[in-house]
Amino acid sequence: MSDHSPILTLTCCPLFEAMSPDELDAVFALMQSEEFAAGSDILTEGNTYSSLWVIISGRCEVVKGACGDEANRLAVLETGAVFGEMSFLETAPHSASIRAMTDVDTMRLTRDAYEQLRKNSPAAADKIARSLILILSARLRRMDEWTCGLVQKNGNEKQHAEWHECRAKLYGGLQF
Repeated sequence: MSDHSPILTLTCCPLFEAMSPDELDAVFALMQSEEFAAGSDILTEGNTYSSLWVIISGRCEVVKGACGDEANRLAVLETGAVFGEMSFLETAPHSASIRAMTDVDTMRLTRDAYEQLRKNSPAAADKIARSLILILSARLRRMDEWTCGLVQKNGNEKQHAEWHECRAKLYGGLQF
């Protein structure tokens, strides 16, 4: 589909930008190339794939379950974007679907391949884990700011109290 160099795109992706050429080669050797036609579902909300994808070329949309007859588009992802990280880190169903808006080239890292990377190139695996933490932290921070702003702007006293209770539960009672 694309003439883009996957290895060059990986160096521009936040997930891999701190890697040395040798580390990048080790990761790239374990990743699988996948192509998707426009309109194809790459991930389906509720399924578990335990893989991490990087978009090499094309555009995808992140779609969250239907509200009535209409799905909710949460985001548009472009070249260099990462998705699938939550189910990659924790065996759990995907919280949204990913649909190709154009023809899309991806590189996929399975959890099994990541475990192999941890054995053969632990520094590269550590850099992926650290990058995933930063990506998820930034997304959580944006969601918190957006929700807080929404409640402050549109909420009544009861909704303010519910939001503060929700935040207290979210940040206070994590059990691992």
